Amino acid sequence: MSDPTRAHGATRQLATHLVLMVVAFLPIIANGFIALTAVDQLRVAHREVENTLEVVQALQQLDSLVVSSSHDEHGYRVFADPALLAAYRAKQVAIANTLRYTRDLIAIGGGSRTYLEQISSLIEQDVAAFAALEGRAEPLPRSAGRPADLNASAARGDEIMAAINGLLADQQQLLRRRLKVIASRNTVTLITILLGTGGGIAMVGIIFYLMRRDLRSSQQLAEMSSGALHASEQRFRRIFEESPLGKLLSEPDGRITQVNPAFCRMLRRHADELVGNSLAALAHVDDRELLEDAVRRGTKPDQQIEIRFVTRTGGVAWAGVHLTHLGGASGERPGLLLGLTEDITRQKRAEAELRQAQKMDAIGQLTGGIAHDFNNLLGVIIGNVEFLMEAAHDSVQTEMAKEILDSALSGADLTRRLLAFARRQPLQPRLIDLNAYLPNHIAIVRRLLGESVTICTDLTQDLWHTRADPSQIGDALLNLAINARDAMPDGGNILIRTANVRLHAGQDAAVKPGDYVALSVTDTGIGMAPELQERVVEPFFTTKAPGSGSGLGLSMVFGFAKQSGGDLVIESDPGRGTTVRLYLPRALGQEIPTADENVAVSLPRGTESILVVDDKPEMRAVACRHLISLGYRVSEAESGPAALKLLRQRDEFDLLFTDIVMPEGMTGHQLASAAKRLHPRLKVLFTTGFSHSNPHKQAPTDNGTILKPYRRQQLATAVRAALEV
Repeated sequence: MSDPTRAHGATRQLATHLVLMVVAFLPIIANGFIALTAVDQLRVAHREVENTLEVVQALQQLDSLVVSSSHDEHGYRVFADPALLAAYRAKQVAIANTLRYTRDLIAIGGGSRTYLEQISSLIEQDVAAFAALEGRAEPLPRSAGRPADLNASAARGDEIMAAINGLLADQQQLLRRRLKVIASRNTVTLITILLGTGGGIAMVGIIFYLMRRDLRSSQQLAEMSSGALHASEQRFRRIFEESPLGKLLSEPDGRITQVNPAFCRMLRRHADELVGNSLAALAHVDDRELLEDAVRRGTKPDQQIEIRFVTRTGGVAWAGVHLTHLGGASGERPGLLLGLTEDITRQKRAEAELRQAQKMDAIGQLTGGIAHDFNNLLGVIIGNVEFLMEAAHDSVQTEMAKEILDSALSGADLTRRLLAFARRQPLQPRLIDLNAYLPNHIAIVRRLLGESVTICTDLTQDLWHTRADPSQIGDALLNLAINARDAMPDGGNILIRTANVRLHAGQDAAVKPGDYVALSVTDTGIGMAPELQERVVEPFFTTKAPGSGSGLGLSMVFGFAKQSGGDLVIESDPGRGTTVRLYLPRALGQEIPTADENVAVSLPRGTESILVVDDKPEMRAVACRHLISLGYRVSEAESGPAALKLLRQRDEFDLLFTDIVMPEGMTGHQLASAAKRLHPRLKVLFTTGFSHSNPHKQAPTDNGTILKPYRRQQLATAVRAALEV
């Protein structure tokens, strides 16, 4: 080949080489350009991912600050601690800064602003509500119920938590989309580089390595974001599950979707029994309409009601219910209803017991006042009838006087029962061994109840002594035995038992802790329903047929037990019988215990000078007539001031016989104290129809008390005993 041809071929080959080189470099240049573009896009996507993660971290911080601020607010409202108020204000500043930082991040990186505005609005509402109550904060009593404003604050806290979780979910979805974009760009770039030259392959390898590293970093960040979201969900679940308040979530129609353990404990039911049921179906039949109306109006704020739920055992649990609408996710469907329930059963029972106590006290004051007046009237009748019996000229007049006396004594027994119910009877407590005292009374009860009733006894050995009025114990046993017989129309068994009982704090909520001597009467009768057990000690309440019972028996026993420092407990099971247990306080005195006393006393007489003081002229006349007939020298006064006037003028009196309850601003005890200052050697004997004072405590000047209405023999014995002290 000639030189020109060789030269031309070389030129062509060079040109071809150059073309090939250019062709080879074009993909390299194109791949380089594509790689640089992809790297830049990945850098932008990476910044977007980092922005999203910063939003997630800011939301986590906001979540923690909101929970901590809510605790500080709750603590300040309960304890009114200034340190908690300062902590709350500091956290509110941090919340505002975090919220502003989050808003800036979302403005740069994009995302939904609806939840953010909702969070801001709820936080502003919470701060405004707290500011309105801040100046009036004071420690709440332990017995007080949870205030409505705290319930509302808790509900807003739940809504804030729900909105934060919604925003976290929104950012996570945005993060997934951006990671998907990164993955698609990686694929396109990888295919382009594989089609390039060896130099392009090397560059693609470097780029691919960088891409893989960035992708792993992004995935790690995504996993961290998912973990943060899971932690937030767990925190919300713990707040829901561990709350001392009962909480529930329900559909807008009232169908329960979730409950916490506190709500289950209140209704004594398992969660699987409640989920899926209608909330109204769990309420008492009389409260269902009220609850259904509250559910229908659940979108309105401050739905606070008090209703009764029915427990598994059929009992009633009172609850204060606060319903709040949480709002639906992204507005796709109506949101759930959050119900906050507070168990207020004890509060309602305390209110009912207070009303019952007030009613019993009012009735007690009425019956006590009536019985006191009747005692004065009966005292006049009994005293004059006894004189008429002595002056009677024949057996007919004597028999008529005796009938009047018996009727008056029956009336006196009725007033004594009324005073026992009113807890105003002047008791005469003594140290008693019940095991020695009861047998005679049990024998009387056996004869009274008849052969259809079998009476068994179980008297505990080494029984403690008790201090009580023996006659009242006998009446109590008789009342309980008659009630037991009436509960067994076809006959049955009665068990009378004594026992030493030591009650510790919390052992029996109805009886104060302490040592007691228990007298119980158990029958095998028809028993009583729980609602009847709560009313049987009410005056004039009876389960017997009309005309078969006065309704005062158990009321009298209950009044005697309370006035003696004890209590009365009734345990009954329908169809299986009833046990009535009378608790009397254990006595630690050293005096000799006595059994039943029915010793006849002779009629003592005397010649001493006695001053009789009573505001009732008729009763004063009877007392003077009795004392004169017994040989005493008697003077009389109608009031305390009048008696003091006589005592200042004369000093020959040996005994002051005075009524305790008198008008003109001076009681018998006050008169006795003043008389003792004038004449220190003067003896004192009191008389009364009832006493407001402690039955176990006597006045310092008290040498004895005789109860109205009294008989002549009782007066003679008491006067002689007072003079000989």
